[in-house]
Amino acid sequence: MNTSGEVEFTGRIQAITLPAVNAHPTFKVQVEDHDDMVELIFVGHRDLPGFRVGRSMTARGKMLTTPRRMMYNPIYWLKADST
Repeated sequence: MNTSGEVEFTGRIQAITLPAVNAHPTFKVQVEDHDDMVELIFVGHRDLPGFRVGRSMTARGKMLTTPRRMMYNPIYWLKADST
């Protein structure tokens, strides 16, 4: 498991995966910017308020790069909706 240290990633939520009813609570969010994608994994959560596809956000945490780019339980900021 390779890590690239603590980083900040800003992008738009592209997909949300909710855990199965009998599965361990793990809420997953795919965030993409222009060139990259990161999967945010919130262990112990079945849902988080304010998350929805299309919303912009920033996440900060340790980036795992193997087998894909992931952050576990990052600090996050949801961007205000534009009107």
